Amino acid sequence: MTRAIQNQRTGNRQRPAWLTLLIVSLAVFNVPVALTGAGVALPGVAEQMHPGPQALQWVVVGFNVTFASLMLAFGTIADRVGRRRIFLMGISTFAVASTACMFVDSILLLDIARAVGGIGASATLTSGSALIAARFSGHERIRAFSIFGTAIGAGLAFGPLISGAMASLLGWQGVFAIPAGFGLLVALVARPLLSESRNPDAHRLDWPGTLTFTAGLFLFIFALVEGPALGWVSPGVLGSLLAFVALMALFYAVEKRHPAPMFGLSLLRHSRFMAVSLAAMALAFSLLPLLVLMPTYFSAVDGFSALHSGMVLLLFTTPMVLMPLFAHVTNRLLSQRTQMIIAMLLVAGGMVWLSAVIGSGVSVGALAGPLLVTGIGYGATLAVLDGAAISSVEVNKAGMAAGMYNSFRLTGDTAASAVGGSLLVSITAAQLAGKVPHPDTVTAQLNGGVHTALPVATTAFTSAFHVVIWVGAALALITVPLLARALRPRPGLSTVVVRSEDAADPVPAEEAASEQVS
Repeated sequence: MTRAIQNQRTGNRQRPAWLTLLIVSLAVFNVPVALTGAGVALPGVAEQMHPGPQALQWVVVGFNVTFASLMLAFGTIADRVGRRRIFLMGISTFAVASTACMFVDSILLLDIARAVGGIGASATLTSGSALIAARFSGHERIRAFSIFGTAIGAGLAFGPLISGAMASLLGWQGVFAIPAGFGLLVALVARPLLSESRNPDAHRLDWPGTLTFTAGLFLFIFALVEGPALGWVSPGVLGSLLAFVALMALFYAVEKRHPAPMFGLSLLRHSRFMAVSLAAMALAFSLLPLLVLMPTYFSAVDGFSALHSGMVLLLFTTPMVLMPLFAHVTNRLLSQRTQMIIAMLLVAGGMVWLSAVIGSGVSVGALAGPLLVTGIGYGATLAVLDGAAISSVEVNKAGMAAGMYNSFRLTGDTAASAVGGSLLVSITAAQLAGKVPHPDTVTAQLNGGVHTALPVATTAFTSAFHVVIWVGAALALITVPLLARALRPRPGLSTVVVRSEDAADPVPAEEAASEQVS
């Protein structure tokens, strides 16, 4: 089977493919370290800069917005102008922005630097995966992307611990030292060692789609973050939500008519693909509260250091790394459908269990059970979700499906950060009203991770955190019947095995077949 996309080399001497894999894996390991590290830095930022809760949220959310909204755009840009070129631009931008985070002296500049870092991270991850796809094929490509995924998982797993250790040594600025130094090192090493590749048949960038999607997502997140401060019925918040709806309608109209849209609307009719994508979005509401918000909670309620919080979170993150290693065993024993249902039930159950035990003075032993269960469930999804999304559509739409799936997932991460932070602010402030002299000030301190021994404050913050956890559990549970229905074996489908020359392993026909009727 002839490949749809042929890579055009630029004439520079080809370097070994394993060098490309090594460099890209090191770079993408850096991205989740910067993402999770921001949560560890928040208490120190709050203590030094004294920002409002909303401004503090943008340290995390600003990175996520640019990261999520530009993934598809950078895929097209990399194919046209060169994947190596965009990769070097991305990792350099990411490293310089992380360096700037260490030296800024205002919350506004920190928020801007983080948003710029998200742009660099988006370019790095997208072009890096394209570089790997261009250098490997067949069985080797599957192995390469397994290592690529492991690097991302390791960054998520050990990011809080690494960031906690650096914060303990150097203060909150130390959280950004590793992404900055590591990013600059990778950029310097990568320049002479990476080979260029591009797609000569790549389409032009879909500028109308990119701009409407990015602006719409930003306005939606802006409304979620600023709602507690401005008021949910204030002109700024309502105007942002109305503009979001209008831009999304315009985005749909643009993509429907564009000859080469960044977002394949036809995939929205694939119930299997959409079910898996929605499950990935739901999981963000379990992952982000634990990785980003829990260090702040531990700092505010129990006075944990950043390093202590990072070590506690290993109970959750270590299974995330280990579970995908057993994928070859679980794939032989259980269907994709069964694996995903069990995984989502574990995540939901672990979150409910966590809400029952977490509180002021909770022991690590009490946290171990729910964090391990949730981590095992989330790790199990990492082993199956990506493959389920891609295999649910036709082979010739696999690239578009991968891009859209990642956009859904990262949009879920962004929304989860904004919703979780806003719930903490709104509920804490509401519970403190009339109970303390300056509830807004106390709320800002709690959401900045400033430790307090005031019982009414810790109780209010714990109640708010319980709600955030329940939202994650509920969304994970809601996906179970959705997945059970969408991924059920369809009668009439052949059980023969289909192959393509790019497929490393046989794919059941029921997974490779397109849904012609939805």
